[in-house]
Amino acid sequence: MAEDAVQQQSAVAEKNAQDSEQDSSETQQERRPNAFAFSGILLGGWAALMIAFTLIAVIAMSVVGMVAG
Repeated sequence: MAEDAVQQQSAVAEKNAQDSEQDSSETQQERRPNAFAFSGILLGGWAALMIAFTLIAVIAMSVVGMVAG
């Protein structure tokens, strides 16, 4: 009786260890970043920066034109 209980406990512990290893590998794959999302963020940030620089240049040229004009 006691031997059966020990064998069952060891089998359950072994199964739990395998399940936890499988879960950890699945979560690592789910956390992998998406390359397209990253490139989209970079491209969007670059475009926003270029728009901001263009607006600053337009305002600066307008101010210089009013002062010099």
